Amino acid sequence: MPTSALALILLTPFIAIFAYAAWHEWHRVREDGHSNYGLAYDPETDSTHVTLLEEGASGYDPETEYAADDDGGTGQDETR
Repeated sequence: MPTSALALILLTPFIAIFAYAAWHEWHRVREDGHSNYGLAYDPETDSTHVTLLEEGASGYDPETEYAADDDGGTGQDETR
């Protein structure tokens, strides 16, 4: 089996998944318009996930939360 045929066989599932995701997103944009995605925090499960944000809302940023806890709320590294 030629190397190029083997590479095509191995890449086919990834190409198919990418094509399906692109097709799905294209149909979503046609129906709903452009959207703003971001990270959201769920305190019930103590986890984050990517979700559709409300208009004007900003996503959850875990780095700002931890920076405030670690260095007294300054947001900067005090070891420098």
